[in-house]
Amino acid sequence: MTKKIIVLGCSFFAVCFFLFGFQEQEHAEFVIINGKVFTVSEKNPLVQAVAVRDGKIMALGTDEEIKEYIGSSTDVLDVEGKLVIPGFIDAHCHMNYGGSTLSMLDLRNARKIEYIQEQIAERIKELPKGATVVGYASFPNTALFKGLGWPKKEILDEVSPDNPVLIRRMGGHAIWVNSVALEMSGITKDTESPSGGEIVKDPETGEPTGILKEAASNLLKVGSPWNPRENVEGAMEHAAKLGVTGVQTDASLNFLELLNQLKKEGKLTLRIYAWVPVHELDRYIEKRIKFGQGDENVRVGLVKMYIDGTIGVRSALMFEPFAEEPGNTGLAQYEEEEFYALVDKAHQNGYQVGVHAIGDKGVHWVLNAFERAQEIHGKKGLRHRVEHCTVVTFEDTERFGKLGIVASMQPNITGGEMYRRIRLGVERARRVDMWRTLLSNGAVLAWGTDWPVSPLNPMENLYQLVTRYYEEERLTMAEAIKYYTYGSAYASHEEDLKGTLEVGKLADMVVLSRDLFTIPAREIMRTEVLYTVLGGKIIYQKQD
Repeated sequence: MTKKIIVLGCSFFAVCFFLFGFQEQEHAEFVIINGKVFTVSEKNPLVQAVAVRDGKIMALGTDEEIKEYIGSSTDVLDVEGKLVIPGFIDAHCHMNYGGSTLSMLDLRNARKIEYIQEQIAERIKELPKGATVVGYASFPNTALFKGLGWPKKEILDEVSPDNPVLIRRMGGHAIWVNSVALEMSGITKDTESPSGGEIVKDPETGEPTGILKEAASNLLKVGSPWNPRENVEGAMEHAAKLGVTGVQTDASLNFLELLNQLKKEGKLTLRIYAWVPVHELDRYIEKRIKFGQGDENVRVGLVKMYIDGTIGVRSALMFEPFAEEPGNTGLAQYEEEEFYALVDKAHQNGYQVGVHAIGDKGVHWVLNAFERAQEIHGKKGLRHRVEHCTVVTFEDTERFGKLGIVASMQPNITGGEMYRRIRLGVERARRVDMWRTLLSNGAVLAWGTDWPVSPLNPMENLYQLVTRYYEEERLTMAEAIKYYTYGSAYASHEEDLKGTLEVGKLADMVVLSRDLFTIPAREIMRTEVLYTVLGGKIIYQKQD
């Protein structure tokens, strides 16, 4: 009898323990309540509260519904009615380079040549003798440098006769250097411009002016401070403050190894979709590193290629010459058939391809390459991408949906309407950033900043998207947010993991200071991030 009681007693306590354990298991580790939560999911677009466990969303609903998931150890964040949205995913940025610019000379807002010279002179005082001065600026700039707006080496020589100076164009694709840097690199009047680049030379003397466009910058042999770990750590901190929980960025094999090391150390606070540089494609194939390999923290992404340059440098590949430069239709980075063969190779081996294409002819070639590869090998569900996709013919916009191509675009890098008209003329200016047209033709859009070409702050893109000069191309705020979250996740084949707030998906969220859906457009830029949440953990909190 005693034995039966003991057995029954043990069974009773076992059941109680099981039920208690099960109940505890159902409690959330982190909960957001009292919010206006825009989920970006059509099934359940607006809720009040979110419950999180093991880094993923376990429930969404009203405050009353979610309070059932709160236990004694649950961290509860009352957001006091603030707007909560999925974490922003920047579909196109340069994390390593962007992080490095945080310590560079920032000359973007220079209004006088003297200011540039003063800043360089001050930086030289802080550096060891002969060390390289590195900065970034906006050029060409007719207000500062007259003519077509390109600066010359003499401006830098006046204040830096001994230290090499490298001033990168904010949009990339060109570098302004002084005479010391040219001499150290062996670049003279007799040096020929490389394929896909230009050493700009004085038309009278034939001497290099100090501007190196596109591939010509590879001729430089001047060292500059470069610490990838510091760059990444700075970039992650910067991103968290802006509500960016994921980035898609260029990454060499060495950089990919660094990211995985940071992940092992528990120091990675960004989800990273790492692009394969096309020149490393053979190494990736040889090492059997496959597209999509990795996890939600670090994943091997697309093969990144370039077909042209930029509008600012006037190296974008165009069907017709630039309005300011008759005869100049840009610089192709490859011969057409060579380019098609490279795309085919990546597609055949199962890699998603993303090609930098800004000019309308450049975009046309890219679509041709994707179409050819699909006809030969099938679509393979790879969701190839046109990166930037700035100027497009109306006929080519119709090809995106048919081919299943993602338009990965950066609304804040294409300048104002007058800038576009000066560079391209009125008709082509109308064909810049045709967001609504692309959507209506079946394209999926993904937003990025091209940081450090433009600031990483998503608010700048959101403002551009809802206030576009041509009203017919504007988007609603809901659409603008959708393609900054879901669109970017779709572009990296990760829409089942993130981009919307749904049960089972990663708990990456941002709490904003203002309601983007109700404020006037002019207040979008004043909106700040109050909290950034990654996998249910607060990685940034704005201090009062």
